[in-house]
Amino acid sequence: MLVENPKLGWANRNGDKPPFEIVFSFPERVEIHSFRFSTASTESAQRSAKDVDIEISEDGKTFSPVMAVELQDRADHQAFKPDTPATGRYLRYVVRSNHGDDQYWEIMDARAFGVELTNTPMPNVTGTYQGSDYGKFHLLQEGAQLSGCYEYNDGIVQGGFDQHALNLTWREGHEEGQYSGGPAIMVLSRDLKNFKGFWRRTGNNSWNLNWDLKKISDEVGSCPHWKPQSAEGNLVAKSLATEGRVRLYGINFDTDSDRIRADAQPTLNELVAALKANAAWKIMIEGHTDATGGAEHNRDLSNRRAAAVKSALAAAGIDADRLDSKGFGADQPLATNDTAIGRSQNRRVEIQRQ
Repeated sequence: MLVENPKLGWANRNGDKPPFEIVFSFPERVEIHSFRFSTASTESAQRSAKDVDIEISEDGKTFSPVMAVELQDRADHQAFKPDTPATGRYLRYVVRSNHGDDQYWEIMDARAFGVELTNTPMPNVTGTYQGSDYGKFHLLQEGAQLSGCYEYNDGIVQGGFDQHALNLTWREGHEEGQYSGGPAIMVLSRDLKNFKGFWRRTGNNSWNLNWDLKKISDEVGSCPHWKPQSAEGNLVAKSLATEGRVRLYGINFDTDSDRIRADAQPTLNELVAALKANAAWKIMIEGHTDATGGAEHNRDLSNRRAAAVKSALAAAGIDADRLDSKGFGADQPLATNDTAIGRSQNRRVEIQRQ
């Protein structure tokens, strides 16, 4: 239900009986026009949820009915449309029955479709966080960029916000050839104090779910191997030096546009610093999109976005002869385009040292 994969889903604990309440919290106030449920991949027949009440709330406490739906047993993409669009911040599904099993009630995928009615600016999440198996996380947010460290094996993180989700690159180790790293996703809680994190290693598609961070201080702090705004903590420079490539999630653009957003400036500054400190480097700037829209449109958009980054670097004093750019559209995805988080990972700028 959360990963937008109809083969993975929810089931009650054995012994618990209905009704079961499942509440979703949206990052913004929304207007919902339709719903869709999938149950084909439930573990066995008769376990599929049948009667489900859909309710909505502004405050997460008082819910109003939207509609009652009856789901088929083991069938995907069951669509429903309420008579009147539903507006609010919280959505609740109340599962009241299934198709006959006396132990389990299951839903594999549940989606709501509509539009956001508000656009709240992203708060600054700079601070120190605790709660993982990797020691304290020290995070610094500048615009859309987030950088920092964690107190395990010289860990460093760098990335950027895409609404309430944070796409990161992490890296551990300091000896040549002994480091490891990969992508990570952290989702900000409604109270702006906690992150739920998921990470995996490069080349391994299995996600680990043990980054559960709670804010303990508004002070960013530091690690022995990383200090805010220090050259030692410039993951862009480190990745280009050792791996020849870096993925930048802090460079965001207006929707369907090559206009670089103002909150991308800290990430651009870090890239400029890396290039000025290594005057012999030449780089290829790669633009990548998700699969929304046509292939030709996406390639053109990614070309223009990569060229916009090239122009920004040249304007910051980097010799244009050191810079090349190319757009790949949606041809090189990092994750599935079937999910919102997957699409956010695929929208990115990458830098390759030539």
